[in-house]
Amino acid sequence: MTKMEPTKNNGNQERREGKRIKTPSITFFICLVISALVWVFLTFSRTYEVTMDYAITCSDLPEGKTSATCSDPSLALTFKTKGFYYIMPRFQEKNRTINLDIRKLTVHKGLGLNTYRFTKNELKDYIRDLDGLNEFFVDVESPYEITIYLEN
Repeated sequence: MTKMEPTKNNGNQERREGKRIKTPSITFFICLVISALVWVFLTFSRTYEVTMDYAITCSDLPEGKTSATCSDPSLALTFKTKGFYYIMPRFQEKNRTINLDIRKLTVHKGLGLNTYRFTKNELKDYIRDLDGLNEFFVDVESPYEITIYLEN
């Protein structure tokens, strides 16, 4: 019976030294994954206020006008929301454009002019009426004023 005992120990040693992963390695890896997931969740669940540049495009020109030029090519807009929303497509750089509807913007300014000046507050009101950005929008950081030049 004494000869069998070493054989049993050798069999157990072979199983432990085989291709099995040791328990401390698995535990460390699982803890690492869990901590990374908790970090990601906490980071993206916070509320952030971020300023992003949006390119300006003009559309819906009044009759007789062929093109519109803006005094500033972009607007710096501030948004406030949770981090998960900032990874949405609407905030990606390729989608950062603001389309200024000239007819809608100039309703209270009068018709037939070639130059329209809009203050920061007028732009803020216009952007708040836009779908998609209004729920996150906070403020227009710059410029304080924008001028649109219409050409015949």
